[in-house]
Amino acid sequence: MSEYFSEELIAQAKETSLTQLAEYYGYHPRHVGNRLYTLAEHDSVRIYNDRTWYRWSRAGNGKESGGSQIDFLMQFCGVESVHAAIQTLLEFQGISVEDRQWKNTLNEKAAIHQAGEIKPREHAEFVLPEAMPGTYRRAYAYLIKTRGLSQQIVDYFVRDLKILYEEKEHHNLVFLGKDKDGIVRYATKRGTADIYGKKYRGDVAGNDKNYGINIVNEKSTELKVFEANIDLMSYMDIKGDFESNKLVLGMTADNPLVQFLKDHPHIKKITFCMDNDEAGMLAMFGNEEKAGLLKKYEMQGYETDTDTVPQGIGCKDWNEYLIYKKNGQDIGRTEPIENHQVEYSRKRKCR
Repeated sequence: MSEYFSEELIAQAKETSLTQLAEYYGYHPRHVGNRLYTLAEHDSVRIYNDRTWYRWSRAGNGKESGGSQIDFLMQFCGVESVHAAIQTLLEFQGISVEDRQWKNTLNEKAAIHQAGEIKPREHAEFVLPEAMPGTYRRAYAYLIKTRGLSQQIVDYFVRDLKILYEEKEHHNLVFLGKDKDGIVRYATKRGTADIYGKKYRGDVAGNDKNYGINIVNEKSTELKVFEANIDLMSYMDIKGDFESNKLVLGMTADNPLVQFLKDHPHIKKITFCMDNDEAGMLAMFGNEEKAGLLKKYEMQGYETDTDTVPQGIGCKDWNEYLIYKKNGQDIGRTEPIENHQVEYSRKRKCR
């Protein structure tokens, strides 16, 4: 392991927030004590200090399994090797493995560098997965039947915007993020098989994480910002909003937002439509140590606002609310979700 990744990179990988990582892969962490979390989907799991976890056996009092973020990816997220897990963690933090590893190599081999030229490694080639020929039956079935979206919205993303298709090999959804010239710079995949207990999310190798999935309308000066692609689609289905500019961060960090505003200076107002959970509220409202996105962009001269799911009905994000609103069905929570929006709004006013 250490022959490929430096000790510095391995240590950096283990700084990843385990609760945010779990949410990224579709799980729902629940606060059950002081700095202690479990997963709604696996109530035998305990996450300690946001960095390590254990899974307690139902058959007895002994520990069944556990470990670091690396072990979590391999046990719960379908990552097949330690090597792949470390790279996934670094990419989740927005760190270019190739660049960081190359810098370490230069430091370690300075004498060799002086004696002769060392050429840096090339970045992974950005190649989009091959599309499924014909109709995207698996993608449509998953988005409409499992995620509750209307065919109109799916058609809009597939046929009109051309930023969504079904991958041929694994039938994953592939979402495309384009730059201001319409060139695809970023692509992310979402599995369609989680109805069978499998969850998969991952970015296409070689993509540029300064870009996100976006919809541009030069006639509108408002930008609405989301964490996840299906939440954006759900929001449009609920609100019927085809007018505003929209951006999916794919995370709570704002690199894609910085790039979008640079490329599209017509934006005057930013509305954050992020999740009603600890990570989403912290990103929007911040805390005593760090300003949130609302304050950050307000200080840059933008009008800022929030638009989150209604409180008190147990929905964390816009897709859960869509399912709740359309079907009135139980979304799988055993306890009401905490009202994070009220808590963080109060903290913001008190600062």
